[in-house]
Amino acid sequence: MSGCQDEDLIAAYRNSWSSEILDELIRRHVGRVRALVFQMVLDDGTADDVTQEVFLRVVRHLPTFDGRSKFSTWLYRVAMNTCHSYLERARRSRLEFREELPERLDAASMPVQAVLDAELRREVDAALAGLSPRLRAAVVLTGIQGLDPKTAARIEGCSTATMYWRIHQARKRLAERLQGYLS
Repeated sequence: MSGCQDEDLIAAYRNSWSSEILDELIRRHVGRVRALVFQMVLDDGTADDVTQEVFLRVVRHLPTFDGRSKFSTWLYRVAMNTCHSYLERARRSRLEFREELPERLDAASMPVQAVLDAELRREVDAALAGLSPRLRAAVVLTGIQGLDPKTAARIEGCSTATMYWRIHQARKRLAERLQGYLS
């Protein structure tokens, strides 16, 4: 099974409804999907919950996957749509990103570089959280996940030109927010 392409696994699953085949398909992608989701929601517990929701949607809609795009592209689209739904629900319920220090930073017990790295990570997370979900998605898909803008546009359901605009706007806003750290 491990040597099969995703599309072969999907065909085999549709023929047999075997949970082992489905497990293999999920196992191949769960790490990258979890990473993508985390980069959108910026919280470990929430990322776990949203990732689970992504794969529930995938299993539910796998019979409708028509193969017009690669499975991974379709999967990322499901993941991004699930993230956008979560972020919209969170916005409506007025949940906001809170900058919190992990437990308690003890500068004496941490090397200076580790303290600076932790501070920079918090600032980057806060800057990402300050972007709209669409701009954050552009950065996450192209800058962090390494997808090309055309693929990212397909995942987000927009034109390639729109994706380039979103990337430009996101980078501009991130640069403004992080300018003290970029010099």
